[in-house]
Amino acid sequence: MALTALILDGAGSAGRTSGVVDPCVERLRWKTGCTAKWVPWAASLMGVGGSLSWPEASRRAVNSIAAQVRATDNDIILIGYSAGCRPVREFLEKHPEFHNRIAAVALMADAWQPASRQQYGVPNPSGHGIMGSDFGPLRDRTYWVAAPGDPIPRCARDSLLRYLPAVADAVPGQMLATFVDKAHRGRLQLIPFLGLPIHEWLFGLGPRIERSIREAEGYLTTGRHTRGYTEPFDSGDGDRRPLAHRLADSVAWKVRNQ
Repeated sequence: MALTALILDGAGSAGRTSGVVDPCVERLRWKTGCTAKWVPWAASLMGVGGSLSWPEASRRAVNSIAAQVRATDNDIILIGYSAGCRPVREFLEKHPEFHNRIAAVALMADAWQPASRQQYGVPNPSGHGIMGSDFGPLRDRTYWVAAPGDPIPRCARDSLLRYLPAVADAVPGQMLATFVDKAHRGRLQLIPFLGLPIHEWLFGLGPRIERSIREAEGYLTTGRHTRGYTEPFDSGDGDRRPLAHRLADSVAWKVRNQ
């Protein structure tokens, strides 16, 4: 079976520049013989040197994915990292006519990662993606990985970070630094910024602010959204494969065994 992997990289990385998803792609090329193509999309413009909203950039990327699928007879592996998971998801939702061509889907640091999905041997704390929980239309062929401490694919169900997507049509990570700044200034700064409903002001807001700050710092300062996927990960059983390799291995297994 001839395979083409189409890769949607993260925000601020139009084309192939982030380096985070590369280990996953290279391992898939080695294990499956697939041809790898980075889909150029306007991720670098979302609040970073331009004005395109995340939804509009994703809409354009969906059209680019569809054009590349039409241009080949190969079966397709879709790979999304961070902001790039959105156009992968929206392509699958808007183009069911291509579902029989999709061999597998790999989503790394997905803002909609379901609570029950994680790579074997990787801790899976409670919570789900910062944007919600959605298996997508190809749940039997979709694989996820979330780095422990990365709040984009896995934050607490009552995390205040979940209010960020409603503030602007921006990649959630772009709002985290503003959140932390206002949180340190106090709830009178944070409440209007997030648009918190009044019932959220009254019940345990202080501890939730502190926990949400720690979640945000996993993205901003500790590298869990980047190095968390490329560094060796010790799962305690002698397995030290990086999370990017574990995701690639799951997809390669699916391709070989379907």
